[in-house]
Parts: sequence; structure tokens; C-alpha cells
Amino acid sequence: MRTVRFEIPEAYPLLNHSIGQSRFALTNMRRKASRAVALATVGSRLAEPFAKAHVTIERHSSGTPDKDGLVGGAKFLIDSLTTPRALNVRKPGARQRVRNKRGLGFIVDDGPAYATFDIRAVKCRPREGKTVVTITEILP
Repeated sequence: MRTVRFEIPEAYPLLNHSIGQSRFALTNMRRKASRAVALATVGSRLAEPFAKAHVTIERHSSGTPDKDGLVGGAKFLIDSLTTPRALNVRKPGARQRVRNKRGLGFIVDDGPAYATFDIRAVKCRPREGKTVVTITEILP
């Protein structure tokens, strides 16, 4: 059973932070999440993604967020763990679109057939916020 564990030096933003933002601001939040994961996993990238995995995300912060804000805020972080996949082009000459284009290839997809998630809030002292992600392979 393989495991990948990494730490991002700041707590990821909660869902309340992204509600009402423009699509440009949301794109920047997605890019920031992907860059943070890329920087934290420089030496621990996988050759191929886990076929099925259990992902534990711990958000360390001084406050205790509500459950739906905690889970919803983890979306951009979870999307950065997935594997990019080219979508079918219906018309010849159409632009190729990619699903999860900012994914870094740790898990195949974030659907229930491929991954289970445990997202927790951990209370810590002010200015000691961080995000700890542990991805554990589930063997068939």
C-alpha cells in the first residue's frame, strides 16, 4: 500500500471565500491551489495515478469552520489531485478541451468509484495555519 503525504504552508480558503467571486477570481484560486500542491510535491510525484485511493485533508486554522464550508472549500485542492483527461471532440477542427486540466495526477478522478475523502478541521494557534494532505492507495 503506497502513501503520499504533503503539507501546504497555509490553510486552504473556505467555501464562503469563493461565493460571489467572478469567474476570473475563481480561476486564480484554482491556479493557486494547483501551484501550492505542485510546490509541496516536487519530490513525490507518481508515475501513474492511484486507481483507487483514500484522501485525508486536514485544514489547520485558528477558527473552527462549519462542515459545508470546510468540504466545499476543498474542491479546488481536490481538483488539483486528479488526472487531466482529454474530452471527445465532436466536430473536426474544434478546440480540444481537457477535463481537470490543472490536475497533477495523484488520483484518477474525484468520483466515488475512484476515491474516498475525509476532510477535517484541526484547531491550532493563530498564524500556524497549514493544510496536510495524505493520499493512501486502496488495493483491490
